This record gives sequence, C-alpha cells and structure tokens, in this order.
Amino acid sequence: MEMMFMIFGALLFIIPMVIAHKRKCANFVMIDLLSFFLSWTILGWVVALVWAIEGKSDPQKFVRQTNV
Repeated sequence: MEMMFMIFGALLFIIPMVIAHKRKCANFVMIDLLSFFLSWTILGWVVALVWAIEGKSDPQKFVRQTNV
C-alpha cells in the first residue's frame, strides 16, 4: 500500500513536466526546473502546472533546444 502511494506521488510530481513536453512549450526547461525544485510545495507545483498548460507552445524552439 505504501508503495502505491509513493508511485502515485512520483507520477503526480512529474505531471507539469509531461504536459510541457507534450505541448512542446517554449519554456519547457524552466517549467522542468520549477517543477523539479519547487514541486514539493503545493504552490510551486500549481504554478508549474498552470505554466505548462497555459504556456506558449513553440514547436520550432522546442526542436532547437532538444537538438543542441
């Protein structure tokens, strides 16, 4: 049962990162950093989630940043 909660928590923790990468957000690196360092606070996780959902999608910039 504890393992289920840990897995659920880990999946919940990375939701903003997954959304940012799926939407090819222009600032996905910053969203990842915010999510990684501040997701342990509820406010940091909510900010990262909203930014990932509402952030500007720019597939060209996403491709350039990932191919560096």
